[in-house]
Amino acid sequence: MSYHFVTGDFTPQKVFLPDKEYGLALDALVKGCADVLLTRGEGASLRILLGKRKVEPQPDWWFVGGRTRPGDTPAEGAARNVKRELGLAIETRRFVHVNTYSFVWNYRQQAPTTNGTADASTVFELPLTQAEADGLGPSKFDEKEYADAAWVGPLDILEGDYHPALQQAVRDLLAQRAYRDLRNVSGGPPAAVARCARRFVAWKEAAPLRACKVRFVDGSYQFVGTDGARVPRPTKASPSLARPPLFALRDVAFYASIAAVAFVAGRRSK
Repeated sequence: MSYHFVTGDFTPQKVFLPDKEYGLALDALVKGCADVLLTRGEGASLRILLGKRKVEPQPDWWFVGGRTRPGDTPAEGAARNVKRELGLAIETRRFVHVNTYSFVWNYRQQAPTTNGTADASTVFELPLTQAEADGLGPSKFDEKEYADAAWVGPLDILEGDYHPALQQAVRDLLAQRAYRDLRNVSGGPPAAVARCARRFVAWKEAAPLRACKVRFVDGSYQFVGTDGARVPRPTKASPSLARPPLFALRDVAFYASIAAVAFVAGRRSK
């Protein structure tokens, strides 16, 4: 869940910055962004829509999203970005907060390009209906900014050569979904609660790192150590994508035993 606090009667100002002034702003400020993992399906059928950008600061597979405006709630910024990028008008209540991340980039689109830029990104999941998802593909993306788009499985992202920030967002998305299952079974059979809790903890602890530096060279990510030398990509085994059954045979036996005890106690009280 993301939080938004307003103090006083804030009025957003509509200001357009020419390229030179916008470049100076990027040198001085951290941009607030709202990025989105659009999803379809559940469990092993879960797919995530990625766009392959061809402009800086991230000319590779990435979220749908972008900058927010002063006064936006994070979800309002996410909804505006999805509407701008894909033409989908989605209510803000459907955006599920995943996490917040810090991005620092060597390059940017605005001159001087090598000054780079920095973002604070609030990432959301947007689960789509089948009809909404069926209408999305490469043709929906602006060809000036995107070279391609694809529905990709989460394990393909986690085990592939994708940006580590995107991979971590996918882990956090799966942890969020595991928490949803745990919440739904709360108060149910202890074995079912334990299964969902183990899965939630496994995804929460699946991150191989909390901070890193990479270079994007010839279409591939190279991890860099504190001494500037290249190091292997950190790895950690991913938990199973399969959702645990919320109710299993042992849970039926648990409730049957409770019912039997109640029945016997009722007979004895007569």
